[in-house]
Amino acid sequence: MAQEQAADTIGAASLRCAGRNEPVGLDQASPDFSWQLQSDQRGTIQYAYHICVATEPELLTKGTPDMWDSGRITSPKSHYITYGGKELQSSQKYYWSVRLWDNHDNASDWREPATFVTGLLSPELWQADWITADRTDKDPLPIFRKEVELTKSVRFAVTHICGLGHYELRINGRRIGDHQMDPGWTNYRKTCLYSSYDVTESLKQGDNCIAVMLGNGMYNVPGGRYTKFKGTFGPPKLICQTHVTFTDGSTEVISSDKTWKTSPGPITFSCIFGGEDYDARLEQTGWDEAGFDDGNWNAVSLCEGPGGRLVAQYAPPVKVDKYLPAVKTERLEDGGIEVDCGLNLSARPVIKVKGPAGSRFTMMVAEKRGAPWTKRGGYSHTYTLKGSGEETFRPLFTYFSFQYLYISGVDLPGDVTAEGDKPVLLEAGSEFLTSSADKVGHFECSNTLFNDINAMIDRSVRSNLQSVVTDCPHREKL
Repeated sequence: MAQEQAADTIGAASLRCAGRNEPVGLDQASPDFSWQLQSDQRGTIQYAYHICVATEPELLTKGTPDMWDSGRITSPKSHYITYGGKELQSSQKYYWSVRLWDNHDNASDWREPATFVTGLLSPELWQADWITADRTDKDPLPIFRKEVELTKSVRFAVTHICGLGHYELRINGRRIGDHQMDPGWTNYRKTCLYSSYDVTESLKQGDNCIAVMLGNGMYNVPGGRYTKFKGTFGPPKLICQTHVTFTDGSTEVISSDKTWKTSPGPITFSCIFGGEDYDARLEQTGWDEAGFDDGNWNAVSLCEGPGGRLVAQYAPPVKVDKYLPAVKTERLEDGGIEVDCGLNLSARPVIKVKGPAGSRFTMMVAEKRGAPWTKRGGYSHTYTLKGSGEETFRPLFTYFSFQYLYISGVDLPGDVTAEGDKPVLLEAGSEFLTSSADKVGHFECSNTLFNDINAMIDRSVRSNLQSVVTDCPHREKL
């Protein structure tokens, strides 16, 4: 190469580690790095690269990376370049950057650092116990909590958790992450997936509370309503481990163990096939915050896991893709309410109501108008109000494909026949649940019909793209 010249005509974009953007929870001791070459000059190819990895971004800025300095490598390769530095540590955040040279003697600036967070790089590093609650499938689903005092200022913290069948993690009163229906479905006797979350901003010096709500999912199918099959890998259970690094460099591990407490939660019925019931009167205000009085809660039971090896979840998590508000709401002859959400998608309903405590409504869903699924098998959601202003209900641990909602037991605002003892329906819609895998292609043409067909196919694929590719998002979900 001739003497290189500084230029902003090339650069690295789409930095990825292990194929993911800013991943949290890698359980690979030697992850790989990838990027895309960008250039405003035609005929440009990469001639060489230089990667640096450090524990602090300032070390990259100073040019003194403490984990890996690849030096200049003459190669056009820009994908799956294996880490070759010092041994990575579990539950740590790392920063990495890359600079490039091209065949026109141009050199890029260092790319703004990207990050990755390691999971638990060896099964032996799990210090936490599997915990469960003593209950039957007829009891409400359990909730769990643990208070802990952190005596120092937090620099970095990461939580690793597997809650079976599904879970919702909360710290100090707030939901952690935007994953839905986590973890992904597996043969739990062979593999159990755990997710990791950067919880640095959620923990604080002083008293903290880590709380978890569990759902059944495919792990435990109790029956009682429509099911494609009934079966269980065991009662709902969880394992949770939080690693905290303080500003002085010391560390602390908070693990699920016998000191955690449990109580029945507000979800009184949940089945991945049959729907979900929620009694808001059973909510315990502040249960997920420090200082809550859990004196009447029960001690958890230690248990064995279902047998599967704990592995970091690698597939993109299921998330809410978009919210579809009702496009039409109509009173039916039988007194019920029909809600058209506009599109048939794999989704969960979102209902906002207001009414007296103890009043309730039931929802059925349908892909076609006039054909609620419950009339053919018993799929439904029931919500019981606590009676404190506007209340919003969305099932947490089940989904279905539908366009129409059929709601019984509610009035519409301004109903002249309202008796005052029913909930009033304030808002209704659906949330599209699908894998958060990146979209990598697009089709559009001048023919509107072709565009509409393509959009329909895309929605169908997305509706069946969950943690695994399913055959359908309504009857079987297999």
